[in-house]
Amino acid sequence: MKKLILFMAVCFCATSIFAQSAAQLKKEGGVAAKSKDYKTALEKYEAYLATEGAGEDLPIIYNLAIISNRLKDYGRAEKYFAKAAESNYKPAGAYYNLSKIQKKLKKTDEMVATLKKGIKACPTKNSKMIAALSKHYLLEGQKAQKANKVDVAKDFYKKASENKSRYQADALLGLGMLYFNQGATIMQKANPIANKEPEKFKAESAKAQALYKKAMAELNKAKALAPTREDLLKTMATVKAEIK
Repeated sequence: MKKLILFMAVCFCATSIFAQSAAQLKKEGGVAAKSKDYKTALEKYEAYLATEGAGEDLPIIYNLAIISNRLKDYGRAEKYFAKAAESNYKPAGAYYNLSKIQKKLKKTDEMVATLKKGIKACPTKNSKMIAALSKHYLLEGQKAQKANKVDVAKDFYKKASENKSRYQADALLGLGMLYFNQGATIMQKANPIANKEPEKFKAESAKAQALYKKAMAELNKAKALAPTREDLLKTMATVKAEIK
């Protein structure tokens, strides 16, 4: 009986010391973080999470994500932001910051997937994620257009213009210019045959005119969002002059 009591006392003492140790590590991590000693904060917090009593301390996991990012340890930051997002802890910040980390790591597909998931998970706090995704699509559209990948560029511009963001007008302008340039290219090739092959010229002109009208439709959408934007108004005037 005495041995049993002694054993229980030893267990209680060990548990108490263990609990104090975990609490102390967490406290030391907090002190280090406040003093911007991020390396020490990272070590203390991770040691704390490794203790048996820590469990999934989501506020600490989120803090570790921020600290890792400040230390430019992007692999760790990705892991901790992903854990916070999966656990629905501060989801708007977790998903958005995770996407930024994945962009730094050049994980484009993962970044896009994270933004889409975050937008869906945070219907009332997703404006930053929508803007980030729209910007990505816009830049990809511009890149594809420069590489003369018209269909790819068109798809990206359409995606960038689907949601309200500060990039929506740019995407519509890009799409409008894409259609206009297609029409202009058709006419450039058709002009030399205007007198030699009038029927073919007429058919090619009709194709160009259809594209000019499509361009104007997209530009009008952009104008509704940015009515005084000079580059847009100049482009609209250029397109209008070609429509017959």
